[in-house]
Parts: sequence; C-alpha cells; structure tokens
Amino acid sequence: MKIRCIEAGTVSGIRSQAIYHGLAYARTPATPDTVVLVTPGSPYMCIGYFQDAGQEIDLAWCRDHQLPVIRRETGGGAVYIDDGQLFVQWIFDPRSLPVRVDQRFQLFIEPLVETYKFFGIEAYYHPINDVHVAGRKIVGTGAGTIGEAQVVTGNFLFDFDFDTMLQAVNLPSQAFRQAVQDNLNKYLTTMTRELERLPAREEIAAVYRQKCAATLGVELQSGDFTDAEWQAIEEQEARLSKEEWLIKVQKQRPDHKLFKIHLGVWIGQVSKPYDGGQIGALVTLNEGLITGLELSWEGLERPYTLAEITTLMIGHLAEKEELIDLLMPVTGADDSLAWAACINQVYELQKLQTGNVTRLARRN
Repeated sequence: MKIRCIEAGTVSGIRSQAIYHGLAYARTPATPDTVVLVTPGSPYMCIGYFQDAGQEIDLAWCRDHQLPVIRRETGGGAVYIDDGQLFVQWIFDPRSLPVRVDQRFQLFIEPLVETYKFFGIEAYYHPINDVHVAGRKIVGTGAGTIGEAQVVTGNFLFDFDFDTMLQAVNLPSQAFRQAVQDNLNKYLTTMTRELERLPAREEIAAVYRQKCAATLGVELQSGDFTDAEWQAIEEQEARLSKEEWLIKVQKQRPDHKLFKIHLGVWIGQVSKPYDGGQIGALVTLNEGLITGLELSWEGLERPYTLAEITTLMIGHLAEKEELIDLLMPVTGADDSLAWAACINQVYELQKLQTGNVTRLARRN
C-alpha cells in the first residue's frame, strides 16, 4: 500500500478548495491514496454543500469587501478561511477508510491530535468530528463522497479573524451577533492563543507526516499532481467560481435562526405570536443547558418582568416540562407553556441538527 503526500505550498483561496475536488474527480483505480497539505493564500468564506448561500452569508457585504464565497461539496457550516490555516486533505479510496463516518473522522483526527500534542497543545478528540483543547474547539473536520473518492478535510489553526467572520455571516439581530461573538471567543481557540511561539508550517508538516504514517501504518511518499489531476483541478476551480454553483441551493426562509459554535454549543433565535402579541427568545445552549437567554415581547402586559423569568431559567435544561415547572409559579399556566415552547424549540432544532450528524456518522 502506498500513500502519496503532496505539499502544495500556498495557493489562492479558490485553488485550496479546487485541489481536493479535482483529485477526487480525477481519481482512477490506479491513483494512490493521497494526503495534501496546503495553505490558502487569500481569504474567503466557505459554505457547506447543503447550505443556502443567501441565508447563511451576507453576500452584499462580502461583495463590497471583495471577500469571495465558495460552496464546497462536503457538508458542515459556513466558515471564514485565510492564511492563518494549514489545510490537511485526504483523498482516499473508500476501501482504505472505515465504513462508518464517525470511525473515519476518528482515524483522520488522530494524527492531528498527536501533532498538536507534539508542539505542547493538549488537544483531544471531541466526537464526532472536532478537536478540542480544554473545552474549546481548535479543529473542525468535514467529509464527503466526491466522484469515486472519500474526502476528509481538517486543518491546523494558527490564528482566526473573528471580526471578519462575524461581519460576513447573516445574523438576524445585533444581539444575536453579540452572542455569537461572545461564544466564539469563549469556545474557539488557536495555536496563537495556546503557544508562546508558533512553530513554522514546515515543522508542523514534517511532524504531521510522521504522526500520519504512524496512525495509518504506512510511510507517506512525497509526490506531485499528475497532468490529468492538474487539468481536473483547473476545471473544478472554474466550476466552484461560478455564480450558479454558489446559489444552487435555495430554501424557504425559516422563522428561526440557529448557529453552531461547536457540536455542543448552539445559539438560536425563535419568535412566536401569542395572546394578541409576540414573544421571542435568543438562547445559548451548552449540551442542552441554557447558558445565555434574552427574552422579548410585544403587545403584552404582565405582572412579572422578563428579567425575573430569565434568571429562573439560566443553568437549566431546555426541556419543555422542566421549564414549565420553573415558570408556572411566576407566570401562570398559559404563559409558562408559551415561554417554555418558545425556548424549547431552539433545543429541538439543535437536537435535530446534532441528531442528523449522529445518524450520518453511525450509518453503515
């Protein structure tokens, strides 16, 4: 068995995505399993295959600031990408990887974790597809079938531009944007934050190759793209650049917004008509517990205050019955049900998303 390793250096943003797409589509039975290490040299926003670009990204802001938006063929959410990352891309024969997606992620993540540890960062696998350091995400990974290949992608995160990410994503309110900012800063980390001295990319690449070889039990042999692969990469670069590819997914606009910080931490906003008025909730959940909550109402007058019932619910599980029991002595039966249903909807939406990930991961 042979694994080819291509260190592609620094390339344009669009090419950093086109490489693994091109290799996957150019794959033949004679193509070796391939690991690519590459740095995106220009910034861009990247969205998952199933996302609606107009709903997830502020396309006008990105155009005004000359920030490209690229749809990839792997799943996951919208993310800002620039030269603060070193990409790791596996383009493998499906038979070379575990059938179950969760096991595939775990295999891919092992050499990433071991490389971070080598440089003094106490990283660990966070199921099903993240790497964490003391409860904070430092790597998110993605996977998908492209052409005849199985593709798995991840990165080494040197630094992250939180401000540009926050400006580029579509969020429904300033309060929501502030909640995202607070939680990104709390639950995302980088090598810059963890280390006093950043290792050179060449150092990281060399150590990663050793750890990857140890994990897979096969030496990585340096290689390059074939002529056919170069042609496929250029074709994919042209396809991924097209407007019709970017906007190919268009969904009905929902009455809620959900934003993932990492698999355990979510922010959601829901509003509902109630009793001739409107109630709303901006909720931050950590493993289902309410860690942030901002309530709103219009057209309603009540003897209690929003601050009063907000305080009651912080730290509690966002299950409807538990919330009703907390609220009923203060709000009465009808209002407790309405508020509980509003907040619980965010939890149910989050469980639907994480449930989809889990079902995908366990599918044989």
